[in-house]
Amino acid sequence: MKTTLGLGALVALGITGAAVAETPIYGSWPPASDYLNTDTLPGAFSMIEEETGGDVTWELIAGGQLADGRGSLAAVGDGLMQGGLQIPVYTPEAMPSLTLLYSVVVPGDDPVAVAGAVTETMFLNCPDCVAEAKDNNALPFGPFASASYRLMCTSPVASMADLKGKRIRATGGYAEMASMGRATPMAVTLTEAVSLLQRGGLECLMAAREWLQTYGYGEYAKQVTDLPLGVASPAVGFLMNRETFLDMSSEAQAAHLRASAYVTAKHTIGNYVDRDRESFAHQQAEMGVELVTPADDLTDLVNGFIDKDRARLIENGKALGLSDPAALINTYLANVEKWRGYSEEINGDVDAFAAKLWDEVYAKVDPADL
Repeated sequence: MKTTLGLGALVALGITGAAVAETPIYGSWPPASDYLNTDTLPGAFSMIEEETGGDVTWELIAGGQLADGRGSLAAVGDGLMQGGLQIPVYTPEAMPSLTLLYSVVVPGDDPVAVAGAVTETMFLNCPDCVAEAKDNNALPFGPFASASYRLMCTSPVASMADLKGKRIRATGGYAEMASMGRATPMAVTLTEAVSLLQRGGLECLMAAREWLQTYGYGEYAKQVTDLPLGVASPAVGFLMNRETFLDMSSEAQAAHLRASAYVTAKHTIGNYVDRDRESFAHQQAEMGVELVTPADDLTDLVNGFIDKDRARLIENGKALGLSDPAALINTYLANVEKWRGYSEEINGDVDAFAAKLWDEVYAKVDPADL
């Protein structure tokens, strides 16, 4: 089985006539140097090609050539491209259940536990998550979690007084955290934040440390507050056109489910555990990025945030049309606690994480229900 590239994608790439590539296209909006494009997706696509005997060969087009962060969901659903990266809060009404999950800032710094828990919640405990994806002709494969966000600023931010009035790139629950700190959250995309920092339109970001290098934030935001703000998920790493998936053989569908477990494991550990730590050390050594010690009042804000934010999350879930947002939050957080134990067993091993995701989640998913 091969998927023919859609007409819109051919026009966007300037391809006409007989030069039609019979292969699904993944349009990635992060820069070509991003770990998703250099490591995670090539590994997943190689798995699929091998398991299908070359019947399915994905092509990766990076750098937002086909769609940006906000347009990726529509581009995948419309068949302009067959795969992409989706951040739910960029289009909150399209998949409200995923938007609610992404808005929960899980305390601590265990992205493995959070990524495992959100995958289980989405596919085994949240029928609406799958139904909402179907409504967009998409499937939310390969969800991953970032490292715990940090405050990265153009000047030191140690206390609530320092935070007050700062213009901060913050989305989801982090935006509420910024508001509680009397800052001004700005819901801009990762790529938009670069020029805003450069021009002074932003003074801080709530972001993963790895992005200091990948997106070049370290050129401007050289003051990083040494305080984990919590973990958010899911960023959907392998959003896939549903019709493309349903047209595949059962063997190819299974290969894509296994590759989805790999995307979650590889990107969460490889990028947001290993590379996050390594690239931050490089930014400190080579780019002059400095750590700022947080004051007690800022630490107290972060430590108590999830309890203070619960009422807002429930109200926002209701506003998005969810029937019982409290139950979804409770299920998700219960799964996080279960996956904290699994995370200790996994111990930073990508293959072990992928195997656990397969055993606990994807092996239990019937492709006919997607």
